[in-house]
Amino acid sequence: MNKDNGYIALIGLGAIGSPLAHLLYQKYGDRFILLSSEEIKKDLIKQPLYINGQRFDPRIVTPSHTLDKPLQVLFVCVKNYSLDGAIDTIFPFISDKTVILPLQNGVFSYDFFRKKFSNNVILEGYAQGPNTRIFENNIVYQNPGVYHIGKNHSDYKSYAQDVHTILVDADVPCIFDENIRHAIWQKMMLNVAGNALTALTELDYSMFKKSPDAQKICRLIMDEYVAVASKEGIEITQDDIEEVMTYFINYGESKHTSMLEDVLNKRETENEYIAGYIFSLAQKYNLSTPYIELLYSLMKVKEDVYLGKLV
Repeated sequence: MNKDNGYIALIGLGAIGSPLAHLLYQKYGDRFILLSSEEIKKDLIKQPLYINGQRFDPRIVTPSHTLDKPLQVLFVCVKNYSLDGAIDTIFPFISDKTVILPLQNGVFSYDFFRKKFSNNVILEGYAQGPNTRIFENNIVYQNPGVYHIGKNHSDYKSYAQDVHTILVDADVPCIFDENIRHAIWQKMMLNVAGNALTALTELDYSMFKKSPDAQKICRLIMDEYVAVASKEGIEITQDDIEEVMTYFINYGESKHTSMLEDVLNKRETENEYIAGYIFSLAQKYNLSTPYIELLYSLMKVKEDVYLGKLV
């Protein structure tokens, strides 16, 4: 992959995508493009977007456009449940040379893109810790988070390193993980243990350290998670659990999980792709995971209530 040719594209301006898009646009200017549906583009033109008080005005490309240069790399930052809908926007611009990096919570998106684009390099990665807040057309963040990237195939290391360089050159905090699969499963453990719990209780990270009960629940969930991960060939250790707990307890500022932000804004959550995914694996392997099942079910009820599905 030639790091100096082709467009750098992103789709999805949520908690993860907004800080990343902001930094990539500041560095690469017209070489950075935002992929969008026609409807979303009209909304962005009608109500311009501001990120950290600055007008965010990259080139917005919809499926009706053609590009004069190939799409070199695509960062996919939409929610898991929006992937099917995003394919129509993405598909016209993908060549066999486009490297795709999905950045969703969990592991669902990697297999999704490998099936949809079997001839492309699909890297694996995730973002941890962005404290993005979205207020209609105003987006603010102080911490863009740390982006982890790695290879899931031995032949992809050079591609992963090139994308890592693109991010680092744009001042995106980024780590190249030699064992990205383990890192992703450790991150998903944090999501499974923390997202529904914070969404149900409206617990900010800054309050988590003050709640021994919340910490206890997290440990019970992670103990169940370890057994499921083991069946998938992923070794999660006690050290991994302690690392996640340290992250929860010592996070240095106020932060909402993405699921809590979804609940506060009465949006659909990724519950099915996080706790729901692990619970389905537990059923597949005939494992008992009562704490994961309970949080998953409670979150499902809460979401159904505010989305009006129980009326």
